[in-house]
Amino acid sequence: MDSARRWSGVVALALGIFVLITIEELPIGVLSVMAPELGISEGLAGLSVTVPGVLAGVVAVLTPVIVRGMDRRLVLVLALSSVVISCALSVVAPNFAVLLLARLFAGVSIGLYWAVLAIVALGQVEAKHSARALTVAFSGAGAALVLGVPMAAWIGSHVGWRAAFAVVGLIAVLVAVLILLLVKPVRSPVKVTPAMMLAASRARGVRYAIVLTSLVVVAQFITYAYVSPILVARAQVPVTDIGVMLLAFGIAGLIGNFAVAPLLTRSAPWGVLVVSSGVGISLLLVLLLMHTPASALAIMPLWGLFVGAISVAIQAFVGSQAAEVIEEGTALNSAVFNVAIAVGALVGGLIIDRAGQTSLIVTSTVMVLAGAAVAANYLRGGVAGRRHSESA
Repeated sequence: MDSARRWSGVVALALGIFVLITIEELPIGVLSVMAPELGISEGLAGLSVTVPGVLAGVVAVLTPVIVRGMDRRLVLVLALSSVVISCALSVVAPNFAVLLLARLFAGVSIGLYWAVLAIVALGQVEAKHSARALTVAFSGAGAALVLGVPMAAWIGSHVGWRAAFAVVGLIAVLVAVLILLLVKPVRSPVKVTPAMMLAASRARGVRYAIVLTSLVVVAQFITYAYVSPILVARAQVPVTDIGVMLLAFGIAGLIGNFAVAPLLTRSAPWGVLVVSSGVGISLLLVLLLMHTPASALAIMPLWGLFVGAISVAIQAFVGSQAAEVIEEGTALNSAVFNVAIAVGALVGGLIIDRAGQTSLIVTSTVMVLAGAAVAANYLRGGVAGRRHSESA
């Protein structure tokens, strides 16, 4: 019974990250209907993804230092409460300025939740189940792509984008209650200081994770933040069918989240290499072949398969390659992950408004393949290090 409750707690954590990913990426799904109503360009509307991402990065870095001895479970509840405030403001926003204010609360929630999710998930189970716990907890990210963002896109196109925010806010309330009831309290035995955060940033595993996240996630969101207009203009997909395309992307993403687990158990660095290479190949297919609704329906799931594994793969990388500074490393990686989403959306908005969609996708493809090269370099360095140790 105790074991069942512990795993129920991990599932509740997954529901929480489901809410967080949905609120973070919700503007992507409703961009084509939100921008015209607010009277702004699609590139400017992309700031609704950029602003919370930047703030989330700052909050994620500060969280381990600020919360210290606080129950990490309560940090998650505070994050979900901030989601509720963000959604309420979004529903009543009369203009883009108020919407950006609402997105600040989304940024706070994202930074808080991401910074402590892995620690709380690991605190629910025995050490031998750590990899499985992380996979289940982060499956909420894939589930958000499967259900959350497509659901928001469908509601946005059929009922209105404000209604989409209202639904997410209600779900956030329910999940906060579940976490309070099911998740075991978790407190860190170590009080993290700014000096410890700085020292963690110098660890080889953390350094590489930061570079990988910077390249791969920025590259992904340069294009994905504008996937709605890309599907409409490039693949001739009707606005009312965007939700279907995102659903196909999300289902594949959820599969990818679980499918990568055996590879991560054997070698997290190899997992990151496979995932980043797969994202690069998928973007290349978007560039060269996605010109009809049928081709979009074939390519979107392949793309989603690899994208769905990014967050769990890089977190597993931090956990295995920087285990001695896992809380600090997780917070730093979470910060960079969210800033990378913001930077990707910002850069993508500049490119799409000035150079068009082809330049957008080319930029993403080159960057993510550079990330794959970094992962390969890390593996080569590890092999060289082992050979040196053996010869000594």
